[in-house]
Amino acid sequence: MRSFGWAVLLIAGLSLGAAAQNWLDAEPRELLTEEETLYVSSAEALRRASLGFTGLFADVYWIRTTVYFGQNFERQKLTNEVFDVRELRLLKPMLALVTELDPRHVTAYRFGGFFLQYENANEAIRFIELGIRNNPAEWRLYQDLGFALWRQGKFKEATDAYLRGGQLPGAPGWMQPMAATMIAKGGDRETARQVFQRLYEESDDEFVRQVCAEQLRQLQVGQPNPQSAIRNPQSQ
Repeated sequence: MRSFGWAVLLIAGLSLGAAAQNWLDAEPRELLTEEETLYVSSAEALRRASLGFTGLFADVYWIRTTVYFGQNFERQKLTNEVFDVRELRLLKPMLALVTELDPRHVTAYRFGGFFLQYENANEAIRFIELGIRNNPAEWRLYQDLGFALWRQGKFKEATDAYLRGGQLPGAPGWMQPMAATMIAKGGDRETARQVFQRLYEESDDEFVRQVCAEQLRQLQVGQPNPQSAIRNPQSQ
């Protein structure tokens, strides 16, 4: 009897997932580009349509977000020397929609916290801090906050983020030593190597890993300004 119940729930979930996708495809939008099929502007509209399954809708929309990012990432790699997040004008509102539907969607906060800082560092920090408020026991968000603060040269604040995250259950042993490195060495090349190496090892997102790998390669060959493998508007 129990297995029958699980089967019913599975079928209902798959049906709702298909309904969510169809609804997203049919929802009228007011956009001016070919990207309009990707974007629904109202989390409240999606919430009403979800019939209580907002987490499922968040997952559907998260898939759309990663597809949108991936297509633009690959296109820019073929035409540009560096990746410019500013060209992805829908990335920020799409991530906001996912996290409004599911405030516990840690993956979306982490992804946004990493890439949005290359467009607007302060907004990225606020986005990560929102993720921490909604997921206070997730040590990885503190790592991401420390990374974003480090990139801005805010070494004391970055140290505090690593220290707080290192005290959480499940946090790895390297979080506390990383805090000490931040406060002692700040923006030197060895600190940069450690930061990107930890992100590379810990992240399960292929795009984040690609960027970290490129940063590590630049550090290894001694290329100047190792913090700018993605175009940073603040440096232009």
